[in-house]
Amino acid sequence: MILVIGATGPVGSQVVGQLVERGAGVRALTRDPKGARFSSAVEVVGGDLGKPETLADAFAGVDRVFMLMPTFGAPETRTYDGHVAEAASRSGVSHLVRLSVIAAADDAADDPHTDYHRHGEQVVRDSGVGWTFLRPGQFMTNALSWAETIKEGYVREPYAHVKQTPIDPRDIAASAVAVLTSDGHEGKAYSLSGPDAISIEEQVAIIAEVTGRTIRTINVPPGVARAEWLNEGYPAGMVDGIMKHMADETGIHSQLFDTVAELTGRPAHTFAEWAKDNIEAFR
Repeated sequence: MILVIGATGPVGSQVVGQLVERGAGVRALTRDPKGARFSSAVEVVGGDLGKPETLADAFAGVDRVFMLMPTFGAPETRTYDGHVAEAASRSGVSHLVRLSVIAAADDAADDPHTDYHRHGEQVVRDSGVGWTFLRPGQFMTNALSWAETIKEGYVREPYAHVKQTPIDPRDIAASAVAVLTSDGHEGKAYSLSGPDAISIEEQVAIIAEVTGRTIRTINVPPGVARAEWLNEGYPAGMVDGIMKHMADETGIHSQLFDTVAELTGRPAHTFAEWAKDNIEAFR
């Protein structure tokens, strides 16, 4: 039995679906089992990562766990990895596969967002349970946040000229499924990227070509973007970390890795492929 934590988002839902396609026994952990929408092949269980006493049933009989932890922000989220690791250790789980961030492999990255994931990784390492870390960079699905303004003919972002290596969440999920369903990955940390280094300006151009729209890119001054995101309620640590990563032209966020192909046996999806598959979001 494989337990999926964070089963309802763009990565977790793909992990669940791909595991079901492989015929694996899948259990999805959610705070609201009644509101969850999964196929009948998925066992849905309730539990709250902030309340360790609610996790025992979810971990009973589980051999491997996929951990997609909540985005950091509230102080209590730093306890969640420990709660999961303790429940896994008590129930005899053999392998924890934790989704982290690519910056965790960069010694120069010192922002709170990266620190949150580094802390989580260390807790898992110290648990005594076998572990693997998956460290993706920017998600291609971040482009979905442009959907409304694209319909008005523009995209506003800072650092729009910087080339990075966004990855399709389907490829993150496929990599996770490969690790969860095969041996030899314990004690390894995999950096994941898409197949191309591509800027936001180039991503917008691809969406324009796919949709037939005229779309201009507005390269917003970083200070203006930061103020806007803070005004929208995002934590300062998260905003500063994301902006630092967006500005990374020569570091790990701009590097290409063949890990998706090595783990899954097929190439990672290009941004153009992702855009064509999600064209309806931009119409």
